[in-house]
Amino acid sequence: MLSATYARGSDFDKQNFSVDGDNRLLWRMNRRRLEVEPWRDAMLAVSGNLDTKFGGPSGKLDDSNNRRRTIYGFVSRHKLNELLRLFDFPDPNITSDRRSSTTVPLQQLFVLNSDFMNRQADSLVKRLEKDVPDGGSQRIRRTYQLLYARNPSDRELAIGEEFLKQVEASSEKTDKLSPWLQYALALLGSNEFTYID
Repeated sequence: MLSATYARGSDFDKQNFSVDGDNRLLWRMNRRRLEVEPWRDAMLAVSGNLDTKFGGPSGKLDDSNNRRRTIYGFVSRHKLNELLRLFDFPDPNITSDRRSSTTVPLQQLFVLNSDFMNRQADSLVKRLEKDVPDGGSQRIRRTYQLLYARNPSDRELAIGEEFLKQVEASSEKTDKLSPWLQYALALLGSNEFTYID
């Protein structure tokens, strides 16, 4: 784990790619998507909802009050939880040497429309309002620090400000989700939150 190969990032290098396009020589880390367990845990953590208590009984992941790490989720061999099934959790009835990884439209629909995602986005917005009461660009910066552990680029900051302005203007006419809630949902559903670079 301390080797230079293990510590590599996923940054693209044109010269290395021309020599080894398939990355067989491991000149960079291959991007990989988070499995459902760390993805759900990360979602709970950034929203401020993660219960970090160790041990104890397992609980149903469908329960809206379940804020425990996913490893403590109850897994039934007869009826697998829908979240786990949707995000490629292996069948608990058979032995599997690796987990398959799929990208299907239902996964993105879950990210956009599920109660779980809406609750996490709402909690994230409340956390951001508490951390940065004035809002604006400072709140966008704080969002990027929480979700991606980095500051936004100038372009990302401008896009965020423009998005919030446009949604604010259009939401006066309709009864939709608040601008910050929509923004939080978009960032939580992004590839950068879902993939390890």
